[in-house]
Amino acid sequence: MATRVSVGRTLHSSGTRTSSQLHETFASRHPVQACFGNHKLHTQCVWALNRRHAAQNSRGRKRRALDATPLCAAVQTKLDVDHFVQISRNKRLELLEKQALEALRTAVDSCEHPVFPCALIAGDVVILELLAKLDYLKTGKVAVAFVDTFHLFPETITFLKQLEDKYGFKAEEFHAADSVDSKDFRAKHGRDLYLTDIDEYDRICKVEPFNRALKTLQCDVMINGRRRDHGAERAHLELLEAGAPVKCNPLAWWEFRDCWDYIDQQKLQYHPLHDEGFPSIGDLHSTVPVPKAKWFEYAGERSGRFQGLTNKDGSAKTECGIHVAGEDEESGMSNIRK
Repeated sequence: MATRVSVGRTLHSSGTRTSSQLHETFASRHPVQACFGNHKLHTQCVWALNRRHAAQNSRGRKRRALDATPLCAAVQTKLDVDHFVQISRNKRLELLEKQALEALRTAVDSCEHPVFPCALIAGDVVILELLAKLDYLKTGKVAVAFVDTFHLFPETITFLKQLEDKYGFKAEEFHAADSVDSKDFRAKHGRDLYLTDIDEYDRICKVEPFNRALKTLQCDVMINGRRRDHGAERAHLELLEAGAPVKCNPLAWWEFRDCWDYIDQQKLQYHPLHDEGFPSIGDLHSTVPVPKAKWFEYAGERSGRFQGLTNKDGSAKTECGIHVAGEDEESGMSNIRK
C-alpha cells in the first residue's frame, strides 16, 4: 500500500514534468519494481499518466472532464449486419448441401446395398430430400428402413405414408419379432416393459429389429443423420466411417439450425409434432416438448428424448440402444452409436 501511495503522490506533485521524468522518478524510488517489471505498478503509473494527459490541454487551457461514452457509439454506418449474416448462412448451406450430396453419391455408388434407417426427424427429412435429388428413392437405389417400436406417436406413422407418396418409395418396416402389432406386444410383454426393464425393451423393440433390417437388406453402407452437434459422443464424426457396414453421415458437419434453414429454403414437409414443441420425436412415453430457445443449443435437439428413463446403473438414459458400440449375437451386425 505504501508503494501505491508513493506513486500517486509523485504524479500529483509532478506539475508539468514529462512522462520520461515521471518514469525516472518512479524508477529511482522503486528500483526493484522498475528492473523486474512490476506489471501492477507499471500499469498504475501508465494509467495515471494517460488520464492526466487526456484531461490537460498542453497550452494551459481549462481542463475538461473525460468523456466516458465510447467514441464508436456516435459513428453511423451503412452496414446491414442482418443482411450480411443471412447471405453468409445461405452460402454455408450451399456448401453443406454440396458436401452432403458428394458423401451420399460416393457411398451409394461405391456399395451394392445402401440402406437409410429413417426415423422421420428433421435431419432425416433433409436426407430424404438429398436422396431424392440424386434419384436414389424412386429408383430404389437406396432402401429406406423404418423401425416401428409399437410405441410411436400416431402422427409418425401418418407422416411416413405422406413422405412415401411424395418421394415415390416404400419403406421396409420392421418391428418386434415376436409380435404382429402393438396389441399383441402388450399381451406378451405388458404395457410398461420400458419401465420395468429398459434394456429388454430396447433389445426387443429397437436393437433386434434394427439389426435384422440391416441383415435382411444386406446393408453394406448405412446412411444416417448423426451430427457433431448432437453431443460430445458425436463431436468428431466424419462424413464416412469404415466398418461393416460402412457408415455414411452426410450431415456430420451440419448444425440443427442448418437443418431447419434447409427445410425452410426447400419448403420441405416436416413432422407435425415439431410445431407442438418437439425438437426430436421418438417414443410417445419418453419424448417431451422443449422450449424453442433451447432447440439450437449444443445437444439441444435431443434434450426432450428419453425423459423419465434411467439405465440400470441409475444414470440418465441418453441412447436408445440401437447405436451403441457392440455386437448383436443374433443378427451379427454391429450396433452403431447414433
